[in-house]
Amino acid sequence: MNASRYLAVLGLVIVGLVGVTAHAGKRPAPEVIKLDPLRERLRTLRVTVNGQAGEFLLDTGGGATIISPAFAQKIGCKPWGRLTGFRMMGERLDLQRCDDVRIVADGVALRPVTVGVLDAPDLKPGTKAPDGSLALDVFKDRLITFEIDANRITLETPESFATRIAGAKEVPIRISRELAGAATDIYVAVPTPQGKLWFLIDSGNGGTLLVAKDMAQFFSLDPQQEGPQPVRIEVAPGIVAQWEVGFTPQMIMDGNLGMPFINRHVISVDLRNERMWIKPLSASR
Repeated sequence: MNASRYLAVLGLVIVGLVGVTAHAGKRPAPEVIKLDPLRERLRTLRVTVNGQAGEFLLDTGGGATIISPAFAQKIGCKPWGRLTGFRMMGERLDLQRCDDVRIVADGVALRPVTVGVLDAPDLKPGTKAPDGSLALDVFKDRLITFEIDANRITLETPESFATRIAGAKEVPIRISRELAGAATDIYVAVPTPQGKLWFLIDSGNGGTLLVAKDMAQFFSLDPQQEGPQPVRIEVAPGIVAQWEVGFTPQMIMDGNLGMPFINRHVISVDLRNERMWIKPLSASR
């Protein structure tokens, strides 16, 4: 090989190595999904489902992502089969389903999921019903942070997650996977003198904190009172759910921490390892 050709080949090799090194040194960045306010405390987000645009309610307590029958038709799905679950008051719910639905939220590709098909919940007059609701099933095995007050969800990298949880309080959680494993719900431990109770983290509950009737005694609540009553729930030292609108219904779960708790905290979750950290807004600013 003559000298000029040797130098040319050597130059190509060096360029290739530089390119590989630069690529290897480029780390993935956190991905942010923007949220839109709905009725003061609820949040929606813009999605595409199998390429079709829609608006979904964020429902961290929904278990499984849901689409309306009209939207199922729009994405070319003929609902089939059955998903069976229970609402928090004990009502049985049977849904048909669409499988392997591809969802992109605000440009961020999420995990394909099996969705239930159900009419959207009634909203106040003049408000357009969403095309569906987005649950935690689309975030399986991800590191995620909910900043509802700032109207965003962040899909974290390991590096950004480590920074995020610095100074936050880790709390015990359980992950519930109902609907034959298709659903994902988070229950956080609430200590009592008798042991731990487990409260659902539910962004679909916009305005209340709920304690099951037979657990009311642990929070100085009157289980016979029909109307709202003030409630204070200490999840951990410095992590408190407090709201003037509390109820004690007959439920099939211990309790429900809705938006009055969620939108006052930054909540970071490692879904793969079933761990969660919480930081009050006042401590995160």
